[in-house]
Amino acid sequence: MSRRRAQARRGLALALALSLSSISSIACAARLPPPRQRPQAAAEEGQSPLPDPVHAPISRPRGEVLDLTVPLVDGDGLPLSELRGRVVVLELTATWVASWPETYAFYNRLLAEHAGQLAVVVVTLDNERGALSPEPGTRAPGFTLGWDPQGALAARLQAAALPTVVVLDRAGEIVHAQGGAAEGSTATLELQIREALR
Repeated sequence: MSRRRAQARRGLALALALSLSSISSIACAARLPPPRQRPQAAAEEGQSPLPDPVHAPISRPRGEVLDLTVPLVDGDGLPLSELRGRVVVLELTATWVASWPETYAFYNRLLAEHAGQLAVVVVTLDNERGALSPEPGTRAPGFTLGWDPQGALAARLQAAALPTVVVLDRAGEIVHAQGGAAEGSTATLELQIREALR
């Protein structure tokens, strides 16, 4: 009889241990953050590939000199300091962003109007290099294409939405930043670029 009781106790202890282990696993899983999606996957599901755009477009304050090296599509890097003396537009975007089809035409027009005074650096976060063609023949002089498939530049700027656009004055200081493509944002951006060019 005592042997049966001992076996029953061992069985009960084992069942209790398994139950506690399951509860612990569920609790741990509940505390884990959801896995990060790659930008392309997020875009295909209609989600923003970057954090909620309610926050400021970037974490850098207006007036700060932005001193970064931008990864280029050909594998080189472009230090923004090399563009001093010109107004610089730095845009983080991707080919799946709704505003992408107008990107080249918009910047090519501004570069034609302000030749030698304006530099445009568009950095895409696409996973695949092939998504960026055709180029460079479609880009005006002064239009540089960057490629940041890992999102390192976006993370460094703590960009809150795509597209995120930063305008730098001739000294490299941030004079404007905007995130997302809300109605009227293109007109606002053009106004800010023209203001910086004065």
